[in-house]
Amino acid sequence: MASTHLYKRRIGPWGLGARVTVDVRAVDESPCEACGVEGALVRWVPPRGLAPAGARWMAFGFGLVAGQLGAVGGGEHAVLVRVDGWDVPVPTDYQEEVAAAAVIECLQQGFGIRGVDIGLSFDRERNRYGFIWDGAPGGPTAPPAPAPAPARTGSVSPAQ
Repeated sequence: MASTHLYKRRIGPWGLGARVTVDVRAVDESPCEACGVEGALVRWVPPRGLAPAGARWMAFGFGLVAGQLGAVGGGEHAVLVRVDGWDVPVPTDYQEEVAAAAVIECLQQGFGIRGVDIGLSFDRERNRYGFIWDGAPGGPTAPPAPAPAPARTGSVSPAQ
């Protein structure tokens, strides 16, 4: 059964907000569009239209709670987390970190996981919220660098 959660915070001059709907279930096979969570039997399907930066942060959030989600599959089956809805209501502002915080809180509320402690502060100088994940700053790692182009083989004739 899916769970919907509205993440809302305001400690600065503007607020953060997002609405997320998540469904979690044990599966024998995950769909081909599912993304893996490193080091876990957890796969997730992002919502349509999610920006790459939001997807990295959402994956980061799932990674923080992957060990807790493994209990859904009994440790033997893969767990599929399907993000069925993602909306950033206006007039809130948006920072990509909200994707991680929103999915973690949705999983806490709807599926009974413990989650992680999410600390929040506002840096007035930078006009940006700062997130602390279970007592430490952090975030997703950069996407892997593209593989180098294969070397060309064969002969090249000099220009005349």
